[in-house]
Amino acid sequence: MPETMTLTPDQNPAPIFPENLLSDDYSAGQWYVARVKSRREKTLANYLFKQSIDYYLPLVNKRQTSKKRVRYSLVPVFPGYLFMRTDTTGRYNALRTNHISRVIEVQDPDTLMRELRMIHQALSADTPVYPVELIKTGQHVRVKSGPMKGVEGIVIRKDKKYRIVLTVTSIMQSISLEVDVDTVEPV
Repeated sequence: MPETMTLTPDQNPAPIFPENLLSDDYSAGQWYVARVKSRREKTLANYLFKQSIDYYLPLVNKRQTSKKRVRYSLVPVFPGYLFMRTDTTGRYNALRTNHISRVIEVQDPDTLMRELRMIHQALSADTPVYPVELIKTGQHVRVKSGPMKGVEGIVIRKDKKYRIVLTVTSIMQSISLEVDVDTVEPV
């Protein structure tokens, strides 16, 4: 059973293999989405590269600060997911790594290709991109940072900030507050 390994900066995988994977003329294999175990996306990508299994792992540079220094790390845009295009043998070999918790077969490969091309184009441009979880009105959320950290409520409005409702059910009373979009995660 392979172990999780920490990668040095020079060991970071290519975000896309092969480079023409998202082009119109590339048609080998079927698309799958690998739901990857915690923090194993790049390790799996390195394995797939070594096995010549086609994959796309969108990565973004994330600034991390500590008291003494600032450093940047390549992190997955979609934590826990890797897109691969392969045959059943490649799928089986990827599953054998023990880095994948499940594989999702893509039902609409044309839509996936279009969406991945747009993601790739955005990441290739020299503009900042920020991963955002899809949160809908009516969804139960938790504030993950800031002075309201840990507070849970229901989203009732989405604008530049989210308005969430906090309820005391025993007296059937509620209050609402606004929080920044990037401080909220689904529960």
